[in-house]
Amino acid sequence: MIISHTHKFIFIKSEKTAGTSIEAALSRYCSGDDVVTPINDYQHNRNEKGEFIHQSMNADEFIQLNLPNLQHVDALTIRSKVPAEIWDSYFKFSITRNPWDKVISDFFWKKRQDPAINPRKHFYHYLGVPFNELDQLKGLFSGFLQSSKWSNNDRFYIIDNQLCVDHVIRYENLLEDFSEVCKTIGLEACTLPRLKSGLRKQRYHYSDYFDEESQAIVAEAHKNDIRLFGYEFSPPSTPAG
Repeated sequence: MIISHTHKFIFIKSEKTAGTSIEAALSRYCSGDDVVTPINDYQHNRNEKGEFIHQSMNADEFIQLNLPNLQHVDALTIRSKVPAEIWDSYFKFSITRNPWDKVISDFFWKKRQDPAINPRKHFYHYLGVPFNELDQLKGLFSGFLQSSKWSNNDRFYIIDNQLCVDHVIRYENLLEDFSEVCKTIGLEACTLPRLKSGLRKQRYHYSDYFDEESQAIVAEAHKNDIRLFGYEFSPPSTPAG
């Protein structure tokens, strides 16, 4: 999360939407009384040169709230902690993502320490027993989906069932949308580092992990994303033959 008095914007970082990359990029333009919440896991927050580039500052007031996840402060909490004139006048923005893609990303992030997300062949597979990596991953994902360890991103840009921010970047159009935001808040085009990436097997499209039941579970939990942004569950497009 960033509250920049220097540039008069509030960035509300949602989950699994490249928010850390945007926060790190914008933090370089913050100074003085600007607030940038810290990142608690720097293992995944180095740029391509191995440098720490995220600059946290002045977040003591939020740290003292003992929030469950200081990296992702919800909109209602931010609104309650800043003067009304700041909330009403600053440019507020967040990020959204296709719900089914987002949940798969969340799955791989939270299971990153679990060796089961990297299925390996056993000796019997070399003796002719079929090895289906995707089926094993789908089984693990199904268990994750039935747990309570994931949620939607409503709390970062919706209050009382209505959008509470001025702009929502679409993850699927990240670079272009972020560039427009930079222009709006008066910054030169920022280069986005790639942070917290590389954990998900990219050879599978998100739709490969779902059946009808699991599609419906995610759709029900993300009704607002579907309503407000028109997201749909779509298999990968195939080139015309």
